[in-house]
Amino acid sequence: MARPSPLEIYALLDKSNCQECGRDTCMAFATDLLERKVTVQDCTHLMQDTKQAKKRDKLIVLATPPQKSVEVGVGDRKCIIGGEEVLNRHQLTYYNETVIFMEIEDDDPDLEATAKYLTNLVIERMGDVLRVNGIALRCVSGDADQFKLAAKKLTEISDLPVMLACMNPDILLAVASEIKGLKPLLYAATKDSWEKVGKFAVENNLPVVAVSNDLDELMTLSATLQKLGVKNLILDAMTVFGPGNVALTYDNIMKLRIAAIDKEDPNAGFPIMGVPAAYWSQVKIDNDKKLWEHQYQEIIMAAIMESIDTSLIVLHSGKNEEDIWTLLAIMTLRQSVFSDPRIYPAVDPGIYEIGEPNNKSPIFVTSNYRLTKIPVEIDIKGANVDAWLLVVDSEGIGIESAVAGGQFSAGAIAEAVKEFGVFEKVDHRILIIPGMAARLSGALEDEADAYVVVGPRDSSGIGKYMKEQWKPEEFMKIYEDLKE
Repeated sequence: MARPSPLEIYALLDKSNCQECGRDTCMAFATDLLERKVTVQDCTHLMQDTKQAKKRDKLIVLATPPQKSVEVGVGDRKCIIGGEEVLNRHQLTYYNETVIFMEIEDDDPDLEATAKYLTNLVIERMGDVLRVNGIALRCVSGDADQFKLAAKKLTEISDLPVMLACMNPDILLAVASEIKGLKPLLYAATKDSWEKVGKFAVENNLPVVAVSNDLDELMTLSATLQKLGVKNLILDAMTVFGPGNVALTYDNIMKLRIAAIDKEDPNAGFPIMGVPAAYWSQVKIDNDKKLWEHQYQEIIMAAIMESIDTSLIVLHSGKNEEDIWTLLAIMTLRQSVFSDPRIYPAVDPGIYEIGEPNNKSPIFVTSNYRLTKIPVEIDIKGANVDAWLLVVDSEGIGIESAVAGGQFSAGAIAEAVKEFGVFEKVDHRILIIPGMAARLSGALEDEADAYVVVGPRDSSGIGKYMKEQWKPEEFMKIYEDLKE
């Protein structure tokens, strides 16, 4: 089914422009519905008016992506998993990033400390906050009481969504009944346990994972669970390691995604998960290898899964500060893969204070492309320089491309200097522009009535530049001589 247009959505609304959804018009609501900024349920008229039930049902079908989304957990940290419309990001965008769950064994003596660490872990990178999304509690003890105790401890300490992982359905459901109000993810429904797990999931409106290493059997499980009434389903074709098995795992995930998104197979139209953590149970650990070499294999699998938009992954490595590199690698890749290709990541233009600048401090100039502005700010701080940072509106484009395209020009910089009163903050008229914008220096001196010096091509050189080339008194003398 082709992606609906805003007009198709608009045709199913009552066109009252009531603004109860928080939008000024029904057309604005239609546009935001396509962009996942609102849901059909946010249109109170459509939801409450029984005469519009047919339109509502039609709109829900129209707005539901070929790969449905599933919610796990409650509160501020609940996860929205899956819900994608395209196979490749450049075709539109990916809406929901790969969710990362970290596994913890139910008999782990460090369970509480690990759960607290993962819950509070925050990594800030390029203006984004990177975090773990959930915890997969594994029943390795085989003891119902132990699994129940671990789940109790975990949910008291952490507000992260929980996946209860146990292949014994009796133990799984006994523990799930204790924390069902937190909407845990049930792992798993298999060919042997689907009926018991499925009925419990329906009765308690809980999400469940269907598992099989045979895709035909997995599709049958999906169809059977749906017939039973399960609506919140996640598919796991199982993750396998060893010679040739990385390709097999990749192929199975892609077959499920193609079946859902391109072929619109209703049995495949659910989020897909993978378990890179399976490395530790499938591969004989070679003690001659260093620990990081084994962790590296797990992270390679996780990276492959993220790059093809696997909806959820479960990791083993990265549960403490010593292994933070594993999470850094995966979170950094995720941040890149799930950026929106339709928009340039931009920051607000303006004059920013770096450190504690005064009237003698230098003025650096940069673009408002986020991945330019933030590294420049970090490098100025790293050089222990108190400075002013003038961020010019370059339409969110980086320096080199914006100079070539005319978005970062002498006129644009001069306009920003005037708009933000840059020279009112200092006793000099010196601007430091990026090395990549060197060709703008002459025109900028005329446009901004300033003395322009060319800084390093890369902001990592700011510290060296300030020590060796920053000579404000000499620059101002040249400026005054030229004015005469």
